[in-house]
Parts: sequence; structure tokens; C-alpha cells
Amino acid sequence: MNISPVSGAHGSSYPSAQSKASTASKGPSGSFLKQLGGCFSPCLGSSSTGATLSPAHEQVLSHTYSSNIKGKLRTTPPKGASPRLSDTPMKQALSSMIVQELKWLKSQPKSLFSDVEPPNSMIKKALDEKDGHPFAERFSDDEFLAIHLYTSSLYRPINHHLRCAPKNDVVPVVEALKSGLAKLAQDPDYRVPGQLHRGIKEKMTDGEVMSRFKPGKIYRDDAFMSTSTHMQVAEEFTSDVTLHLRSSSAINIGPFSKNPYEAEALIPPLTPFEVTSLRKQLDNKWHVDLNEIADNPDERFK
Repeated sequence: MNISPVSGAHGSSYPSAQSKASTASKGPSGSFLKQLGGCFSPCLGSSSTGATLSPAHEQVLSHTYSSNIKGKLRTTPPKGASPRLSDTPMKQALSSMIVQELKWLKSQPKSLFSDVEPPNSMIKKALDEKDGHPFAERFSDDEFLAIHLYTSSLYRPINHHLRCAPKNDVVPVVEALKSGLAKLAQDPDYRVPGQLHRGIKEKMTDGEVMSRFKPGKIYRDDAFMSTSTHMQVAEEFTSDVTLHLRSSSAINIGPFSKNPYEAEALIPPLTPFEVTSLRKQLDNKWHVDLNEIADNPDERFK
């Protein structure tokens, strides 16, 4: 399900440490170097006395020390972001989508979608997850990123793009998500038999519910539908309406989710369902039963 995404904000580059003494301009005094003589004593077993440095050794050591703290011999250039974070058009589009989402989030309550981080941080963490995942080899980087990050709060701009306002920087992300789901669809282990549940947060009047979910009516969602095999998970996201679905197209993405406890199964956009029953319970909550219409489920991933 798309919730409580994971994580906080982190920086987008990883600089190496620099010497705090980089502005020093003078080497150490001769007396200081003499005090260091014991450190260079060839007699490792003795600590009470140390060899005295000759003037020539003092001069060489002083020159070397001064050069080091001026950064001439031991400077390490800061490391930039890994090229892998942006080496495909999809990753570049994903970064742009995340930046736009962060701008939108600035106008929202701080607790809302708090797991959205700067692009390099989110992408790097997801790729680290892929590299350590025993079953992720089947995916390209793009496919894994799309599936894994959809299970964070980034489901919102993806589904908003599909339902309301198409955006160019979301198109490659959607295509990668469909491609990854198509790969999973070829493996029977990732098909989800049995009933699934989906909570709808949208507030609806009784009239709106009865119109949208009239028994016998065909129901489609323009966006991806997140469902769960666990009823209690769906109830966490329910306002007034809970859907109970039987689907031949649902794909288990739980093993690749940021929130695996949600046992999420994803249904492709525009999958047709027939409403088989609608009922309102004593707690004023609506429950809707839907069965997927059998045609060609594999076409839904194209």
C-alpha cells in the first residue's frame, strides 16, 4: 500500500574529509621536532629516551610536514554523486519528479509524505536495496527503482499523473513500473490468488458511493491500484469505503516494497472489474465486492 513511506532527508553528495589545518602556512618549530625524536627512535623497546634529530633531518621533516598541512601531498578531492544515480533517462526523470514533489510538499503539513527525500538520497538507498536483494537480479535499475519507490509516498505523483495531470517527467517512471510488473507477471509465484482488499481514503456521500459502485456496473481506475492481502492493512487507509477484489492481474510486490508488512499487490491501470455487491454496515462503512473481468490480463502491462 502507499503509505508511511520510509525515510528522512539526506544530502545528495558524499564529500571526503578535508584537513582542518589546510590554512596553515608554517611548519613546526625545531624544538617541537626534537620532541618528536622519540617517535622515530629505532629502539622500539625503550620509551624513556629518544634519538635526537640532526639539523638536516629537522629540515627535511619540517619541509614535509609543512607541505602536508598546506595540502600539497595529502589532499583528497571530494567525491561527487555516483554516475549510476543518473545514468538513464528514467533516473533523470525520477529525480525531476522527486524535486517537484518536494516543492509541493513544502506547502503541506510536515507529517504528510515525510519519507520523500532529496533525489540522490532516495535513489541511492533504493539501489543499495536492489544490490543486496536476493531476488532483484531480474530487474534493471530503472524497473526496481520504479517498483520500490512506488511503495513510498512517490505513488502520489505517479497516480496523479495517470488520473489528473499528465507530466513528461513521470512518463518514463510509469513505463519502468509497467516493465517491472510485466516481468513479475511471468512468474506464477508473484500472481496473487484469492481476495484482495483496498481502502479508499476519499470522502464520499452515500449517493456518490451508490452511483460509482452500482452492482453490475464496470469499475476501472485510471491509476495503479494498491491492494493488500490483509484486511487490517486496507482498513488503515479506509475512510468510508473498502473494496474487496478478486483479480487475475494483481502482482505481489511485497518482497520489493519499502513497507513489506503491507503485503501489497498492485493492479495495473484501467483493469476492468464488475461490481457484484454493495452493502452498508451498521458502522456506516461501505463494502464493495468486485470481480475482474476476464479478457487478456497480460495486455494490462503494456
